Amino acid sequence: MMTRVEPGSTVLVLGAGIVGLCTALALQRRGLAVTLIDSGEPGAGCSAGNAAMIQIGSSLPLAAPGLLRRVPGMLTDPEGPLVMRWRHLPALMPWGLKLLHNATPEATARNEAALAGLLSGARRAFDDLLAGTPAHGVIRNRGELYVVRTEQAFAAYRAKIEACRYNGVEIEVLDAARIRELEPLLSPEYRHGVYVPGSAYVDHPQRLSTLIFDQFLAEGGQFERCRIVKGGRSVEGQPFLTSDSGRTFGAERLVVAAGSAAGGVSGWFGPRLPIEPQRGYHITLPPGADALQGPVIEGEMSIAVSPVGGVNRVAGTMEFAGHSAAPDWRRAEMLMPLARRMIPTLPDQIETRWYGDRPGTPDSVPVLGPRKGDDRVWYACGHGMLGLTLSARSGVLLAAAMTGDAQAAQALAASSPDRF
Repeated sequence: MMTRVEPGSTVLVLGAGIVGLCTALALQRRGLAVTLIDSGEPGAGCSAGNAAMIQIGSSLPLAAPGLLRRVPGMLTDPEGPLVMRWRHLPALMPWGLKLLHNATPEATARNEAALAGLLSGARRAFDDLLAGTPAHGVIRNRGELYVVRTEQAFAAYRAKIEACRYNGVEIEVLDAARIRELEPLLSPEYRHGVYVPGSAYVDHPQRLSTLIFDQFLAEGGQFERCRIVKGGRSVEGQPFLTSDSGRTFGAERLVVAAGSAAGGVSGWFGPRLPIEPQRGYHITLPPGADALQGPVIEGEMSIAVSPVGGVNRVAGTMEFAGHSAAPDWRRAEMLMPLARRMIPTLPDQIETRWYGDRPGTPDSVPVLGPRKGDDRVWYACGHGMLGLTLSARSGVLLAAAMTGDAQAAQALAASSPDRF
């Protein structure tokens, strides 16, 4: 039984990515005294480098029947959309076995339902949390467009179409003319597509995070910039964190929103959570080139192009390389020719390149809430590629559950850390 946290109670939120920022603001709105802690700039990392999409129809988990057949290709094709580095394979094995355990039809259906439940309120949660603030103005209501060239490739979207319709998510099947109407810059080769009009995108992910952070401070929140190196519990059982300078932070509650580092942090307070870095890359193209009108996902090449800050950002690939491996910039640079095949008018030039480690769970469902019997430490992590999409939803639900909302607590049940 969770103890209701009363107004004025103190809470530490470790991690100032988009999930931590939304959680901190939502907790502050519930009357709690919140201190946000991070070693870097709020909203940096994957919160700044994502594909800028709020994807309300993306409920299909990574682990699905047939996953085992894809593993040899992951190990042998260095240019594939999903790869792992050989030297990381031994460390990845425990997480990988959990991933395969979640690839049964029964587990896939369970995990898809859990994600669909969270996604059902994802877009509305941004309005609930950000309406009337400058941050709300960064969100654009253009949906997400998926395109392929051939009928054979379009068959891969059948599961997505069925899942969206089952979950009540509006989805349109498009022909070549409708694709061109939405995005005239795309190659005329694209003849099949789907469109999710209820999705949205963010004009500039870093700016969104900065504006949420500013709002959090304006409403009385506190921020401490330092590197946390360990944590524990006081004699009374309250959690505390210690920085590399020896400074200690304590509070009545702690929320771990530490991105790909959350697995290690969780080990300070109980069994370690299975959170694995899922490395992604992006490039941005030079200013002045024609930008798309909204995000487009290319199904055959597994890349996404989004208009971010007036320029095209090309994102793609998932790489299992661990925490400390240097980036393989070939993974970023290979996005350029793929993008030009998708949009022939693009210049053959890369303005910037980026990589980041997204925090993934083996069932693709984030970790939200406390462990049973320990309501001092809460978790808001493991969102994988849905960090931006589910950030406001996660923060609003967690804050409501912590302050005694039984309906919100029930909504978090499928995301409990105890499921592992």
